[in-house]
Amino acid sequence: MYQAREDQPESAVADWVGRKIGGYAIDSIIGRGGMATVFRAHQPQLDRWVAIKILQVKDADNELFLASFRREAKAIAALRHPNILTVYDYGEEEGTAYIVMEYIAGGTLEDVASEAPISWSDAADLIIPVGHALTYAHSQGIVHCDVKPSNILLARPDWPLLADFGLLRLRDQEMGKPGMMSGTPTYASPEQIMGQEVGRRSDIYSLALVLYQLLTGQLPFEDVSLGSPMLQRLLEYPTPPSTYEPDIDSRLEEILMRALSREPEKRFQDMEALVTALSELPEGQRVFVAEPEPAVLDRPSSTKALSEHPVTQGPHLVVTGTGTVLSLPQRKEVILGRVGPQNAQQPDVDLGPHGGIQAGVSRQHARLRYAAEGWLLEDLESTNGTSLNMAPVEPGKLYRIRSGDVIRCGRLMLVFFEK
Repeated sequence: MYQAREDQPESAVADWVGRKIGGYAIDSIIGRGGMATVFRAHQPQLDRWVAIKILQVKDADNELFLASFRREAKAIAALRHPNILTVYDYGEEEGTAYIVMEYIAGGTLEDVASEAPISWSDAADLIIPVGHALTYAHSQGIVHCDVKPSNILLARPDWPLLADFGLLRLRDQEMGKPGMMSGTPTYASPEQIMGQEVGRRSDIYSLALVLYQLLTGQLPFEDVSLGSPMLQRLLEYPTPPSTYEPDIDSRLEEILMRALSREPEKRFQDMEALVTALSELPEGQRVFVAEPEPAVLDRPSSTKALSEHPVTQGPHLVVTGTGTVLSLPQRKEVILGRVGPQNAQQPDVDLGPHGGIQAGVSRQHARLRYAAEGWLLEDLESTNGTSLNMAPVEPGKLYRIRSGDVIRCGRLMLVFFEK
C-alpha cells in the first residue's frame, strides 16, 4: 500500500517494532510512505490485530503535515461504507501522531493488476463497489485524489476496500491547491500532473485507469515518474483498450475512453454516472455490495471465542462500520425508524441506538415489505431521504431489494440480507 522512502532510515522505522503506542503493541511493518509508516499491531483490550499509520513530527515545518493528518483521521472516521476501510482511533504522543485502522491481511488490488488481464465479469466485482465507495465519499465532500491498485485492499478476492485518503480534499473550496501535484504519477489525472485544481472527476480518471489496467494488463500510457510519458497523457489520447484485448465490449471501451478524457468536463458528470454506466453493462448488473466474511488472521487463540458469532437466521440488516446485526421481525411489513415518545406508531426496527439520531433518521423513515417477488423498500417521506445502492428512493414507490444491497436511511448505512 505504501512506497519506501529513501530519506527514512530503515533503522528508524524498525525501532517501532516491539514498542507500544496508545496501548497498541506494534508487531511488524506493513508498508511505508512519504510521511508515514504503517504497522500491524495488537490491541489487547479487544484481542485483535489492527493497522496503525504513524507520522513522526520532528520540526515546526512538519506541523502542516500533522494538521493534515488530524483532518484525515476525523474525515475518514466519519465515513461509513462497506467498501471503505474502517478507522477505529486517532491519537498523539510526544510528537508522534497515529491513526488506527482495520487490519486486512488479504493483499491489495495491485497483486491482481500485476498479473494477466482479467475479464470484465471479474473486474466488475472489484471496480463497481469501489465506484460506489467513491460516490459516497464525494457526497460527503471528500475527494480521494490517490486512487490506485495499492490503495484498494482485498478483504477477500471479490471484496475491495478503499483505503488511504491521505491526500483527500474536504469541501469544494478546498479541493486541490494549484501549483502542486497531488497523487501518484502513474494514476494521476492530467489536471493533477499539471498541478491544477482537482475535484471529483480526477477520481473518475484514476479509477478508469485502474479498470483499464485490469482489463488489458497495462496502462494506456507507460508507467510514469518524470518525462515524456507524462507529456503523452497531457497531449495525446489514450490507446483504446481493444488494441490490446480485441474482445472488450465496444460499450465498455466507450465508457473507458470517456472517463479518460484529458479535459475533466468531457468525462462523466460525477462518479455515480460512471458507476451507473458500468452497472448497465452485461455482468455489471449482477454486482452488489455485501458484508465481507471476517478475514482469517494469525491471531492469538483466545481471539477465536470473540469471532465465533452465531449464524443469523432470517432476514436482517447489518450496520456498516460496527457490524451490528438487526434481525427483522417475522412479519410482511417492517418499519425502520427511531423510537420516540410522541410516535403514533413505533418502528419495528429502532435505528436510534445505532447512530440514527446523528445520521438524521426519521421516526417513521422507511418500510420493508415482503411480496411474491421478494423484499421491497419504500421511503416514508423521511426528512433526510432513503437511498438504495447510493441511488435515491422516491417516496411512495416500491423498490426491489436483494441480499447485499446497501440501504441508507439519512446518513446511516445498512446492508440487507434475506437469510
